[in-house]
Amino acid sequence: MMMSFANVGWQRGILAVLSTIAVGSWSAPSTEAAVHHREPGAFQFTTAARVELQGLWSESIAARQERVACIGGRIEHDTVYINHVERLSASRADSANISANESLQRCSPPEWMGTVHTHIARFDGQPYVIFSSHDRSVMIQWEHEWKSAGVFCILYSESDANCEAGNDIAGQASYAVVRGNTILP
Repeated sequence: MMMSFANVGWQRGILAVLSTIAVGSWSAPSTEAAVHHREPGAFQFTTAARVELQGLWSESIAARQERVACIGGRIEHDTVYINHVERLSASRADSANISANESLQRCSPPEWMGTVHTHIARFDGQPYVIFSSHDRSVMIQWEHEWKSAGVFCILYSESDANCEAGNDIAGQASYAVVRGNTILP
């Protein structure tokens, strides 16, 4: 059976309408909706915590050695709120490591929920953004010692961190004061 050009045009028109409807129903959320949607696993920092973290990073860069601090706050649903930070003395530190002894002893619950340390060493000009095997070992020791899932962060730039809270919450976070990344003090 031969099909006329008129029938082909009509069929293409129907296909165009159907594909528009299908694409419309499967489209991604609008940009406006994406801006207001907050991803699970968020890490939020108070102004006081931000100031301390930026100081920790600056001190680490100036000394060319890793630095470590205790972090405290609270966890609500899928968000970790870090509201206080206490820097610890740097014993046995270099650009790629710092002793975990003091942080394992001093950063204990209920005041503290974990630790933060800097990763200032670079590989091919890029920061180390993930937890090393040594970092993971310290995290396990902390959780074993204090019988609690901890919160741990790595500062890997003047504004960015990689954080984890137990096995449930993980993500990249901006600890520097940037637009849209603040909570009340």
